[in-house]
Amino acid sequence: MSSNLGRWLASGSIAGALLGASSLTACGNSAKQSEVTDKPPAGLDWSAGTPAFVTQALTAEPYTGEDPETLLAQAEFRTGSELHSKVVLRSCGPTGGVCHNQKEYPDMRTPFNFLDVIGAPCNVQSGTTEGVFDRCERFGDRFSLGNSPEIEIGWLELIPEADENAELEVGPTMPGLHLHLADPLEDSFNDQDNTARFIRTFIQNGAVEDLSYSRINSRWHVFDDGRHVVAEMRYDSKDDITALMQVGIEQGDLNRNGTFGARPDDKGNVTGPVSLIDRGSPETSYLISRLRGQMEGQEVPGTRMPLANAPFSVAEMLAIFCFIEGLPTDSNVELNLDSQIDYKNCSYTNAQAQIALSVSGTGTGWLNRISPLLESNCGGCHSKERAEGDLILVGAGALDSIVSKISPTDPLARPYVKPNDAEGSYLYLKLVGDDSIDGSQMPLDPLEGVRTLTDEEITAIKTWINDGASAE
Repeated sequence: MSSNLGRWLASGSIAGALLGASSLTACGNSAKQSEVTDKPPAGLDWSAGTPAFVTQALTAEPYTGEDPETLLAQAEFRTGSELHSKVVLRSCGPTGGVCHNQKEYPDMRTPFNFLDVIGAPCNVQSGTTEGVFDRCERFGDRFSLGNSPEIEIGWLELIPEADENAELEVGPTMPGLHLHLADPLEDSFNDQDNTARFIRTFIQNGAVEDLSYSRINSRWHVFDDGRHVVAEMRYDSKDDITALMQVGIEQGDLNRNGTFGARPDDKGNVTGPVSLIDRGSPETSYLISRLRGQMEGQEVPGTRMPLANAPFSVAEMLAIFCFIEGLPTDSNVELNLDSQIDYKNCSYTNAQAQIALSVSGTGTGWLNRISPLLESNCGGCHSKERAEGDLILVGAGALDSIVSKISPTDPLARPYVKPNDAEGSYLYLKLVGDDSIDGSQMPLDPLEGVRTLTDEEITAIKTWINDGASAE
C-alpha cells in the first residue's frame, strides 16, 4: 500500500474508510449488500493488532497554566484533526471550487490534503511574478553555452517576432529566448553560433544526478555585463525553443527582483526555500506568513489570508502555531492528525508571545492596527485584484484611497474616512450598520452573510478616525 494512502487512513479511522466504501457500493447497486470484514487485505500483516501502515496517534501532557487563550485553544482544538475541521476548513476551503477547495494551491479541503501541505513548496501557483516571495524561490536550472561553466537561470521570457520578414535588430529587447542569469557569461560568446545545454538536478533512487534535459543551437547575444543572453529565433532553433518553453524551466529568481531566494546571501546565510508548513518552525512557514503578512519581519507579497472569511482569532492562531511547532522535524516521521497538540511545551502560551499572533494587529495606529484589521477582514473583496465599489483596502495606496475621499456610492457624498469625525465617515458607518447607509452592513461573509466586527475592533477604528486618521 502506498504511503499516501497510509497517511490518509492515519488521519481518519479505518472503520470510517470501510463504511465509506460500503456506502458507495450501496449507492451504486441497492440490491448488492457490501460486506464489512476485519480480515486484512492480501499482503498486509495485522498480526500485531494494528495495521503497520497506520501511524499511532500521540498524546501530550495537558497545559495546566492560567493563560486564557491557551486554555481556550486546548479545549477547542485538541488535535490536528480538530484544528483542520474547525479552523482550516472553515477559513480556507469551505465549499467546492472556492479558495483552497479544489481551486487554488494548496488544496486543504480534507485531512489528507492538509497533511500534504506539510513540507510542500510555496508559490507554486503565484499568478504574477510580483506575487512571489523571495524565500519561496527554489534553485534554478543551469545554463551552459559551449564550454562555459554552468550558470543558474534567474528568469526567462520569449519575445516573439513581430514580423518574420523584418530585419533583425540586435538589442536587449530583440525577438528571441531571453535568459537572465545569476552570474555573468563571458563576453566572448557574444554574437556567436553555439549550442546551449539546460541542466537540472534530479534525485533517482537516492542518487543525485545532473542531467541535460534540453539543447538549443542558435546565434547568441550577450547583454548586461553577461547576465542577459538571447538566442535568436532561427529556422533551426524555433522548434527546440518552443519545446523548451513547453517543458518548463525552474527559475531561481521567479519574481525578477535580483534576489535568488535559495542562494546564500553576502554573509553565507540561506533563507530559502521555505515550505507551506515548515515542521517545527511556524515563524518560517509560508502559510503562517500569509496569515500575518510578514515572515521574520520581512513583508510577504499578496493579500492576507483568509479572504472574505473571518480571520483567525488569537486562540486559533495559537493552535496552529503550537501544532506546527510540535511537528517532528524529521521528514521521514509519518504524521497522524489525531495526535494531540502539545500546548504545555509550546513557546506561544504567554501573553507577550501572543501579541505577534494577532492577524488584526495591535495598538491604535494605521500601520500596526487599522491596516492589518481592514486587510484581514475586508481584503478579500477590496484588494487591487477585486476592487469592489472602487474601494481598495489592501496595499501601500489604501490609506490615500480612503482618507478624505468621497464615497461614490453615498448619496450624501460623505468621505470614506473624515479625520476627527468617525460619525461622518462612510466607512465607519458601513461597518457599524448605521441606518443612514444604503446596502448591507460590512464585512460580508460568503457563508454566513453579514459578519460584524467585534466591539474592540470597531472601537479601534473609531478611535483612529477621531484621533485624526494619521498614517502612523
